[in-house]
This record gives sequence, structure tokens and C-alpha cells, in this order.
Amino acid sequence: MITLISGTNRPNSLTSKFSKIYYGMLQKQYSATKYFDLESLPVEVLHTDVYEKGKKPDAILEIQQEIFLPTEKFIFVFPEYNGSFPGILKLLIDVMDSRIAFSGKKAALIGISTGRAGNLRGMDHLAAVMNHMNVHVLPFLLPISGVQHEMDQNTFKETTEKLVNNQLSQIIAF
Repeated sequence: MITLISGTNRPNSLTSKFSKIYYGMLQKQYSATKYFDLESLPVEVLHTDVYEKGKKPDAILEIQQEIFLPTEKFIFVFPEYNGSFPGILKLLIDVMDSRIAFSGKKAALIGISTGRAGNLRGMDHLAAVMNHMNVHVLPFLLPISGVQHEMDQNTFKETTEKLVNNQLSQIIAF
């Protein structure tokens, strides 16, 4: 299964809009998919119990069981927050049992920004975290600059659509 994770919990974000369009394209090319938007994260992810073995809240265990365990490949779409990726995405990664949620799996990264760099630094940061957890990161990192201009209601602009299709074919074959 391939799971696309929309990597911010900000309501009505450009990340969520971009992710939904990307996910629609993924579904047309690959049948076993899931979509997980961090906007739907339960508040329990913020409690300190999430770090204690045997005390993780049921909501976190459910996310790990239903989303992370069956996933073979991840697609992370995430915005630039202060030159990196969102803390909520790092928190989600930290509360999972990395040996069963991530180790040996694969990931594609899409960094988006309203500025010019397309979150290049954030993709490097997340790639380093993924590599540390034994996740194989697709070398084709996709930075999307000026994301607000690269999509309309339900589609990407032509150049962005070509790039996304290229990355999709690579992650499916990866």
C-alpha cells in the first residue's frame, strides 16, 4: 500500500489542497492507497504519554495499526515551516514505533512553499530523519515553489502535473 501524508495540521492549508490533487492522481495509477491528513490528528498526540512504552493512547496505536503498519511506501507532502518541515509531522514520526512503522519502507518527498525554494532544506531534513530510521528515500525529491500558482480547483498546472506524474511513476516502480 502507498500512503500519502499531508504534512501539516493547519486547517484549509495549501498543503492539504495540493495533497488531495496529488492523491487523486495517485489513485488513478495505483489501487492500494490511503490518504492521511495531519489535520485529522487526535489531540492525544500532544500528551506526554505518547513517549512511554505501553502507555500510548489508543488513538495513536490505532493510527500506527491502520495507517503505518500496512504501508509499504509513503508519499510525504509538506510545507516549509521556518526553513524545515512542520513540527507536527516530526511529532507524528516520533510517536510511532519506528521499527514497525518505518524501517525497511520507502518514501517520496514533496516540499511545497509559497516562496522560491520549494522547501529544499525541509526535504533534506526529512530525508535525513527517514534515512536514520532505515527508510529508503526516492532520490527524485520534488520541490514545488509558488505552490499557490501551481494549482487551481482540482488540477495542477501542466508543468507541475508532468513532474508529479514523473514522481508517481518512480515511487510506484521503486
